[in-house]
Amino acid sequence: MKSDIPIQMVEDAQPSTDNTISNAELADEAQAGKVEVAPPEHDPAVVRRFLWKCDIRLIPCLGIMYLLNSLDRANLGNAKTDGLEKDLGLVGNQYNQILTYYYIPYVLCGPGMAIITRLITAKYSLTGMMVFFGSFSIATAFAKNFGQLLAFRLFIGVFESGFLASVVIYMSGFWTRADIASRIGLFFASNVIASAFGGLLAYGTFQINATRLHGWSYLFIIEGSLTVFFAIVMCLYIPRRLTSAHFLTAEEKAAGVARQLSDSVDEVDGKFSWSQALIELKSWHTYVRILICFSISVPLASNNNFLAPMVARLGYGTAKTNLYTVAPALTAAVFLVAWCFSSDRFRERGLHLCAALLVTTIGYVVLITIDVDNLAASYVALFLTTVGAYPVSPLFSSWCVSNLPNMNSRAFTIGLLIPMGNLSGFLVSNIFINAEAPRYITALRVNLAFAVLAIVLCFSYGMWMRYENRRRDRISGRITTLDNHGHGQEYITDGVLTAKDPRFRFMA
Repeated sequence: MKSDIPIQMVEDAQPSTDNTISNAELADEAQAGKVEVAPPEHDPAVVRRFLWKCDIRLIPCLGIMYLLNSLDRANLGNAKTDGLEKDLGLVGNQYNQILTYYYIPYVLCGPGMAIITRLITAKYSLTGMMVFFGSFSIATAFAKNFGQLLAFRLFIGVFESGFLASVVIYMSGFWTRADIASRIGLFFASNVIASAFGGLLAYGTFQINATRLHGWSYLFIIEGSLTVFFAIVMCLYIPRRLTSAHFLTAEEKAAGVARQLSDSVDEVDGKFSWSQALIELKSWHTYVRILICFSISVPLASNNNFLAPMVARLGYGTAKTNLYTVAPALTAAVFLVAWCFSSDRFRERGLHLCAALLVTTIGYVVLITIDVDNLAASYVALFLTTVGAYPVSPLFSSWCVSNLPNMNSRAFTIGLLIPMGNLSGFLVSNIFINAEAPRYITALRVNLAFAVLAIVLCFSYGMWMRYENRRRDRISGRITTLDNHGHGQEYITDGVLTAKDPRFRFMA
């Protein structure tokens, strides 16, 4: 780190009779973690242009990619409402088995796919994954029995396994931890919109009167074909990384790199290192994050895979059931984006997670306690469970990214956490018992229990981070620098390999 950059502000530091400090003294104190150096100066107008260009060029592209990924992952639930089980001769819990087995390759292959992304960049890994899982989605349309359907879903699981983690890693290379939650929120909104769009698309597709293929077969063909087409388009458009973004000027790239070094990562475009990638396995934080990720994923997985069957408790037919999933999903998308922007505005993650989970908890309490014939209350409760479930994933992803300054350990850890969270799919696939339809009382109780557990974990973890930040302040003094927007930040990441570094401050 250069030692001739001036200190902008130092709180709780020892008073000095001299207003200057030598380069050698600055270097010594910066190395000891006692002081903070200011980030390189950049014209705020350049920073605003950088953010605006990244927002309008990348988020829509990534959003479309994730929307298509979500459709290919969740369309089985829509197909179920159109008689997929009967048409393929599924018996007993074979449908639940297909959902369960899908998560085996999804969980096992996730970390490896994230590492591949770190090696070849998301430009090629993401679009490659889309081509493969889109192709197998098309193949699903021609499944004739349980075995064929299972085989296609297993391959889809392999190539979808690292998709979400790869996108989060890619985004963290453009936006800093101070502004990434809102961007991940916008990106995740496409998943929620996919639920709504998926319902509308299913509603329209199921109106096709054809005898050669089943109605649900056309759903897989349409969605899979869209995925393959957009994969090719995106491969030609999205940049490999910030420093090679074709839509940024040299000045904007320099501003983006400086922001990353002062507010997000230890180095930009660094080489891959296995020792750095695996370093977080030695930290207790990883295992706490796994518990939180699993807990928050149970309500989300329930909504992704069983929203349509849950809406079926209202007693409507196939078409209306899919149509009635649209309103909760769209409402959840609006709440998700607003809540993520609030999280960035207040530079806070844990309490925002708790608040969203509380909404979900209330929804499940209502569903458990009311009579199944109370349609109005049931629909409102489904709104609450959906609205509260969707913001937790982007908030948790940004929480983890915000506290992992090394890109190699970030890639492996996010690649590990997201599949670990998707282990919840094994549970969710087996708690929605057909014999309990349409109320699914076992599923409701399990979802409620994990929502409460997640609240306890997020609150406790966030409070510990606040305590640890204060402890580090007492030891080395509270160091504040000003970023390019004039906002205070209490740490640096340039050269900070792990959160153990005394210069690092957690974003709680």
